[in-house]
Amino acid sequence: MTAIFFVIMIASCVWLLFQNPSAILSTALDAVMDSLSLAFTLAGIYIFWMAIVEIATQSGLIDKIAKLLKKPIKFLFGKQSDEVNSHLATNIAANLIGASGAATPAAINAIECMSEPEQTKASPPMIMLFILAATSLQIIPTTIIGILQANGSSNPAGIILPTLIVSSLATIVGVLLVKVFCRQRHKDGK
Repeated sequence: MTAIFFVIMIASCVWLLFQNPSAILSTALDAVMDSLSLAFTLAGIYIFWMAIVEIATQSGLIDKIAKLLKKPIKFLFGKQSDEVNSHLATNIAANLIGASGAATPAAINAIECMSEPEQTKASPPMIMLFILAATSLQIIPTTIIGILQANGSSNPAGIILPTLIVSSLATIVGVLLVKVFCRQRHKDGK
């Protein structure tokens, strides 16, 4: 993949060299500035939501959310320890508010707690967590709204309903597929 990007970059530079040589440096600098601006925007959003999640954890709010989500977590992941349930609740809550960057550390911690030494394959709860993270059910996609707002969108909140519909459908289909395939895998004895 790196080779493809390298070829595209060289081809673009050669084309610019013959087409408009003075544009090479200005185009490269503009691209760097846009990249840095996006990186700082994303870092700011990520830091904000990580702080919110840490405050929620320290205040005990995550434990309360874990209690509220106990039945859905048990349905999705089976019986898990309180520590795993806490990590799963943090992950799900962060994804629901669109702070998927803040959800990632909780997912990693949950996977580490669910894994056993010498385990070489993902267990059904691990697969379910991966699917939930990939489909990222979001009630309010705050990260995307923040990016749109930072880039001057006239209606950054206009994506709330489409995001809710698409992420809901993706999550429902993903959960159903995991349940079906894991049940089939269990029947096959694998």
